[in-house]
Formats: sequence, C-alpha cells, structure tokens
Amino acid sequence: MKSFYINKADYNGAMSRSWEDVDGPTGPQQFLVLLTMSLTEQIGLESAALVRISIVELILHHYKFGCFFINEEVLTASKPLNLFNTIAEENNLNPNYRNLLSDEYKPVRDIITRWASGFEDRDNKFNHEFQTTFNSSFWEVYLYQCIKDLNLSVDFSKASPDFTIISNKDTIYTKVVNIEAVTANHAHDTEPEWSNDCDISDHKKFLDFACIRILNAIKSKHDKYFKTYAKYDHVKGNPYVIAVAPFEQKNFFMQNNEAIIRVLYGQGVDCRNGPDEVKVPIVMKNDAIPLELGIFTSDKFKEISAIIFSTTATIGKAIVQSELERNIRVSRYHEFEGLLMEIKPNKQHFETHLDGLQIHHNPYAEVKLDPNLFSNYEITHYYYDIEKEKIDNQQKSYTIISRNIY
Repeated sequence: MKSFYINKADYNGAMSRSWEDVDGPTGPQQFLVLLTMSLTEQIGLESAALVRISIVELILHHYKFGCFFINEEVLTASKPLNLFNTIAEENNLNPNYRNLLSDEYKPVRDIITRWASGFEDRDNKFNHEFQTTFNSSFWEVYLYQCIKDLNLSVDFSKASPDFTIISNKDTIYTKVVNIEAVTANHAHDTEPEWSNDCDISDHKKFLDFACIRILNAIKSKHDKYFKTYAKYDHVKGNPYVIAVAPFEQKNFFMQNNEAIIRVLYGQGVDCRNGPDEVKVPIVMKNDAIPLELGIFTSDKFKEISAIIFSTTATIGKAIVQSELERNIRVSRYHEFEGLLMEIKPNKQHFETHLDGLQIHHNPYAEVKLDPNLFSNYEITHYYYDIEKEKIDNQQKSYTIISRNIY
C-alpha cells in the first residue's frame, strides 16, 4: 500500500466498512482469494501473490488512485490564459519558453495548459511574464495545480499574496492560508540555469550558492510581509506561507533538500568523514560577507508559518505527465533500505503532481500551518525540535527524492 501512496488512514478498518457485493462469496475479494489459492498450488505462493498485487495495481491505475492520481478537472477561468499564444517580442522570449514551442513538446504544452485551467490573471501581465521570465510564472502554475489536487480553492478576489487559499476541510487552526510564491534566480553576474557553461564540480560551492540565493528569495518575501501583506485583513491572523523553488544555477535540481535544510535549520552533511551531520551556521557571500543560516532556529522569522519547497517542480514534472518518449531516472526514499533507484521509460513511470513537495513548518511561527491541509501521502513534512535541535523529516517510503530525464 505504501508503494501505491495509500495513507494508512485510508485503508485502516476497510473490511468493516465493506459490503456484500465486494466481500460476499461472489464478490471480487473472494475471487482474488480463490485465484491466489489456486495459483499457489500451480506456481508457488510468491508468484501467486505477485499476480494478485498486479491485479490490484491495474485497478488502482484504472481509477487513478494513489500514485496514479491525475486530476483531469478542467475549470473555466474568467480570464483564460493562452500561455503559448506568443505575445512577447521574439528577442525577449525566455529560452525555457522557446524550447517548449517545438512540435515535439506539444504534449508538454498541453499538460502545462491543463495546470493553468481556472487560473485568473488578475493584473493582465501573467502571459507576458510567463513568456519572458518564465520560471516564476511556471512555479505559480505548478502550485495552482497542487492546490486543485489538494481539493482547496483560491480566492482570486484577493490581489495578493499570490494565493489566498480557502479550505472546506476540518482544520486545527484556520481555513484561510496565504501563500506567496517566489523563485531563487541566478544573480546578475552569474550564468542562468539554462546556460551550458556552468561548472558544478565543486559541490560545496554549488551548495553555498544555492543557499545564498534561496535565503535571498525568502528574506525578500519576509520583508514584503511587513511592507504590504501584514496590513491586509485576509492575512492578519492567518498562516503566511512562502513557496520557494530554486532555479539559481545549472542542475539546480541536484541539491534535493540539502540547501533548504541549511537555510532553515543550519544543518548539513559532512561527506569528508562519512555522512556525519554537522552544524552549518553561516554561508559566505562572495567569500567576504557571512550570511546567517538556520532561520527557523530562532523567532526572527516568526511571521512565516511554513516554507513550501521543491526541486522536482520543473519542466520534468510536465514531461512525466505527458506521453513524451523519454527515460526517467528516479531516486526514492525507503524507510528501511534507504535509497531506491530505477530507470524506466516514461510510459512506465508514475509520479503524482505533488510528489517531491516539501513543507517545512516553522516551530516559532506566530500562526501555525495546519498539516492536515497537505496530508497527501507523497508530501513530506519537516518539523524542528527546538530543545533537541533535531529535524524531524517525515518523508514516507517510495516517495521521490530526485528525478532526472534523458
């Protein structure tokens, strides 16, 4: 059940909630039992069990449950987005956007367009920004599909922050959550992530730069809270969440959770003496300016309820939801075996839209974020124990750590 991304709460006590058509003598449950018993005599218990599991997998796949979930709901926006109806000047097009315009990438364009279904362009600038700066707009469209998959809704009457989320779920704290989206981008004097000239052979340098850019992005939105958002009635007394995605350098997705762990908790791994956890209190900017890390280890950022983060919310996420022919190399977490790696053709690879999403809860937050709003199996929640100075990483088995596309 874990490998299919089914939460224990979803199947605990299932037998007591069943009915005659399912579990009766002529129902499918008994048919599977009898089939397994018959096959056990012919081909052995292990092979018979695999047959039964394969049948269950096909059923889950057919109904798009668990790891096969695809939200195909298409909403009608009051201001429909024509993301790929090019309106920007040719010389202003972002290379990432331009790459998607080829005939080969039509299935990927269709997926991204579906993500944006129902999204409202409140300032009539979104299409142009999607085509010229791309990453920040792409991240917003990805997040919007996340919100739909979580069965939450957006109040588009609120101009800012980016998403004012309304929940009908039973919550511990509040039914309104404000999410501000931001991307960590390359610095003005560094190569962008689409460049072919970036050197990532120095892992420490790679991680340090990621930390600097992510920290800068979070601080900018923390400052924005004081300057603007704190004055809004729909923000006061409700969680303020910053959703940050790294696009700061080539192969940014290879940082997984290393950089964000340093930024939020001031901890890292020292690979020189084995994978020992060490404190990483600062990062040096331009080899001269020390920047303090571990922003969730004090109350200096108590206005931030949580950080949403992902290194898998890339064009690759749209590719794996399409029929594009590619090979997918994926690393998954397992509670006993550690790291599971596999390479599969795209048509045999499945991951949900939410897979790879991390939510880091601020222990000092003035207004807490209710984790029940984001309780899907594949979302990883992080908590920090102030007294023990320990990170509680609640990643579940078989969920994605990283994904590469070839």
